[in-house]
Amino acid sequence: MPRAEVRAGRGRRPPLFHSLRLRMALSHGAVLAAILLLLGGIGSVLLGRSLDSGATASILGVAREEADRIAEMGVVRPPSDADLPSGSAVRIVVVTPDGLRLGEPGGAPSWLRPRASEVTTLVVPGDRIRVITLPVRDHGRLLATVVAGRSLAPEEHILARLRLFLLLGGLGAVAASMVAGWWLAGRALRPVRRAYEAQAGFAADASHELRTPLAFVRSGVEVLAESDPELGEEVLHEIDYLTGLTERLLTLARAQSGTLSLQRRPISLAEVCRRAADRNARVHGLTLELLAEGRCEALADPVGTEAALDAVLENVARYGGGAAEIRVSENGERIAIAVADHGSGLPSDQRDRAFERFFRADPSRTHEGGGAGLGLPLARSLVAAQGGRMWLEETPGGGLTAVIALDAAPAAAAGASASGEGAGALA
Repeated sequence: MPRAEVRAGRGRRPPLFHSLRLRMALSHGAVLAAILLLLGGIGSVLLGRSLDSGATASILGVAREEADRIAEMGVVRPPSDADLPSGSAVRIVVVTPDGLRLGEPGGAPSWLRPRASEVTTLVVPGDRIRVITLPVRDHGRLLATVVAGRSLAPEEHILARLRLFLLLGGLGAVAASMVAGWWLAGRALRPVRRAYEAQAGFAADASHELRTPLAFVRSGVEVLAESDPELGEEVLHEIDYLTGLTERLLTLARAQSGTLSLQRRPISLAEVCRRAADRNARVHGLTLELLAEGRCEALADPVGTEAALDAVLENVARYGGGAAEIRVSENGERIAIAVADHGSGLPSDQRDRAFERFFRADPSRTHEGGGAGLGLPLARSLVAAQGGRMWLEETPGGGLTAVIALDAAPAAAAGASASGEGAGALA
């Protein structure tokens, strides 16, 4: 791959940083939203209680004023404000012991009557009413009962306006916080991104520069091997290892710089798995069983998918005991390829780390028996470039299962493939 292609990709922001920046901006907005929600909720409850107690106090003051007037006069008369229109804020009637209601010239509403408790809240169609009932007694004798009440609509209107203000103001504040968080995250991640791009660029440049010298050294060693086959074979093995290492580093650099582009089209994953299994069975001497279930058509790049499977099966050859089962199955909108071996497996805390470059479960192993630790990272990069996912899980009964999930092809684009179904064993 030309170095210019990798360098052109360095100006692009890797998806990792874009996702991290977005998460940081969303976390800014989420924290502020939680704070505003908490403070707004507490403020709304406190203001509601304050307005409610104020409404009760105002109605109670009017009722007590009328009760004091009746007790002072000792005569039951209509309320002093009986000539006021019925639309006044506080409506009041005086009820005699025999049930006659005095006041409200146009007729008192049905809800304006004595209640069992002193303070009562009623719900009438479209409104909430606060009613105060005060009995007036003279030496233990009931003279009359003062009933006062009014609508709580003004208080509810104030609360509604406050909540609307808090909602609109809160949304604006959260949006401003997310914009600020996006900007601050971009500034904070800039040094990290530069270091990341420098690391990827170094790997790409070093890998590219090594390819030509390695090819030259190999041609010279092939001549040397004619006179000393044993030494030549050993050196050629090391050169092949370094050549493979540089190729994988180049592919990883392309994937991480955003220049690795794979063309997805409907393909038969069963056929792709069969070709990869056949090749790795010959090269590594693996015993592989291929099982395909249902429609195995996926949107994928055949070369990229086979390369990912090659990396997984190479891992099986090194650590999986030389045998594995490859199962292709449909899972909703995904087609999954599960490669299950019965080797030594990996502890759960190391399965995610297995996709880190140069990771080895046993650091004491050399590349002679343990590889360079680039196979699984390369496989995941190739799968991610196709919009898929890859993870590791434990094989029932012991071992490790590598799962590759790719988007299923639309039914109209995926023709029925007889060769994509069935089962077989490859030795």
